[in-house]
Amino acid sequence: MDAGSPAQRRAAAAEAAVTERFLHRYGPVAWAHASASEATGARTWHYWWHAHLLHVLADAETHRPDVRRRRLIRRIGRGVTVRTIGRWTTPFYDDIAWMGLALARADRHPRALRRISKRLRRAIDPDLGALPWAVGSELYNAPANSPGSMVLGLTGHPVDAARLDAWVASTLDDPETGLVRDGVEHGVVRSELWTYNQGAAIGSALVLGAPALAEPADPAWTHVERACALVHAVERWCAPDDGLFPGVGGGDGGLFAGILARYLAVAARELAAAPGPVADAAADTARRLVDRNAEALWQGRHGTLFAADARRPARPEDDDLDLSVQLGAWITLEAAADLERAVTS
Repeated sequence: MDAGSPAQRRAAAAEAAVTERFLHRYGPVAWAHASASEATGARTWHYWWHAHLLHVLADAETHRPDVRRRRLIRRIGRGVTVRTIGRWTTPFYDDIAWMGLALARADRHPRALRRISKRLRRAIDPDLGALPWAVGSELYNAPANSPGSMVLGLTGHPVDAARLDAWVASTLDDPETGLVRDGVEHGVVRSELWTYNQGAAIGSALVLGAPALAEPADPAWTHVERACALVHAVERWCAPDDGLFPGVGGGDGGLFAGILARYLAVAARELAAAPGPVADAAADTARRLVDRNAEALWQGRHGTLFAADARRPARPEDDDLDLSVQLGAWITLEAAADLERAVTS
């Protein structure tokens, strides 16, 4: 891949901005602080944000291989090891599922990935067939179950993966919009719609539908159809804003839109290789959404600072200073680079 191509240059600029502003190296160990501003708590460390930092670094390494980045990935892995006292886990099943996906993408720390997979399998409620949000929680939500399904599918547990995915589809899919609602707590559906839940559900459907991507007669084709339906539901949702994803500010929300972009790019790439007009149409839609949001983030940047919301320009204050926001923009730009790479390779 030509590292000087437009999308690659943009992704590389976002990468450089994040590493320069947020990463701190302590010999063989590195981690990222939560904000570029000392006044807003620059020494805060977030496990979940580091999962996405590792994941997007692995994406960048696929697109623009570099020995320095590989060294950085090793250092950040050591940082997570230090911060979690070697466990690589937290009490939150959504967080460890996202970390599992990062480790699978980076192809590193296989023992930690196996530990995460084992914990997720053990945490499935045998009656509901779903993961709780955290140890002891009564909330069962999409952010735990869709990533959890992907991790289990990628680590050789397809039955458990399908069980989690089926629970999301049957319980959280909104019959009116086709979008995935947030979760269920004490039997009551939480109806909030978040971008990352749509992305994770698309990713889960594609992991389960992988055997059918080359052969629609495979029973797994139903998962491919679900992925296509979710892509079109996202397009309808974003249509009033010209296809731009809704932003929800900083903090954890700064990552939400980027996660959607990541899995839309996966959908665009994988569905383009699948037979039939249904897959083709969804692939085109997914690509258009990724490109539209990446372009808006790039055009609205302030120097190399990106906005928490693609629908407005960046501003060097408040939410836009969060690592999560800048990671989310970088993930989106890396997704666009991935699609550009798929076309030119």
